[in-house]
Amino acid sequence: MVYDKKLQDKNTIEFKTASLWGAQYEAKTLKEKSDIIIIDTPPKIDADGRPAIQIADLVIIPISPSHVDFWATESIIELAKREKKEILVLVNRANSKSKLIHEAMRFVKDMNVSSANTILGNRQIFVSSMGLGLTAIEKQRTGKGCLEILSLAKEVRAILKI
Repeated sequence: MVYDKKLQDKNTIEFKTASLWGAQYEAKTLKEKSDIIIIDTPPKIDADGRPAIQIADLVIIPISPSHVDFWATESIIELAKREKKEILVLVNRANSKSKLIHEAMRFVKDMNVSSANTILGNRQIFVSSMGLGLTAIEKQRTGKGCLEILSLAKEVRAILKI
């Protein structure tokens, strides 16, 4: 996803699809005219994930509060650390009553990386809006999911100083 500087007043968002290596090329090209470039990749490591991480200003790693996600995330965190990138781990698909949220936060602390203050709940709005090609905010202007996304956006903007 690309936010275009020249069309800032129009809040233009442009979507591109590319392989991971293609994403690296596209991002380098788009970086010249865009304030924000978001590359959403599958959780692959090394050769597959490295191109996206290499060009990132911030690597956001969503994890579900589960031990399987903790184990799977370690290699991505290590790759981002090797590339000397700023990392933000985001607890995602969380049940607010789950004790695993605390374990997720402990995992992030043990990995010596930052965690988002925002926790995204396991909300139907995220799934249903994606199925329509929309964001949660486009589909539903209010509600917990929208507030969570707005909170996360505010955190990311503060980290990136935009």
